[in-house]
Amino acid sequence: MSLSKKAIDMLEYNGYSFKAEESQILFKKAGTDRVGLFIVMIISAIFIAIFFALQWWAGLGALVVAFLIFRPLVKRIPGSLKLAITPDKRKLELDDRSKSFSFDEIQGIYIHSRFVDEYSSAFKSTSEEHQVTIGLEAKNQVPLFKLISDHAKPSKEMNEVYDYLKSIISPEKASSAA
Repeated sequence: MSLSKKAIDMLEYNGYSFKAEESQILFKKAGTDRVGLFIVMIISAIFIAIFFALQWWAGLGALVVAFLIFRPLVKRIPGSLKLAITPDKRKLELDDRSKSFSFDEIQGIYIHSRFVDEYSSAFKSTSEEHQVTIGLEAKNQVPLFKLISDHAKPSKEMNEVYDYLKSIISPEKASSAA
């Protein structure tokens, strides 16, 4: 079983890459969002410094405005992810072996949706934004993917990624649930 082109496109839209080799399945989170935001923050810091040099109160005002703008943006960008699944060894490694799980330690896979924000757009089907999290149920819940959705209910492609992980990590549980 592999992921469809639509599911891979959905992952790429959310900043994840997917690579399935013979012995390993690899998911990576691209860091381009963080890099772009960091560059904009550096440019803003330069302008704030110029405002401080001209008038201290203008610099302070610019600092407050920058804080109000960048704080929610920084909170919304998920961290980096490197998820390597080795089905032959029945092992899952997260972030270059900083967290390693045997398939026996994993009780299951979860998918959860939560409302994040409302916005206005002519290109979207709703005015809502939901964050769909797919993760592991081990000793505690370990989020793997944080995906953006227009609807509270996960899309067909998100459910496909969920089912794919479930079939690899716990195939006996996936077949008994079907």
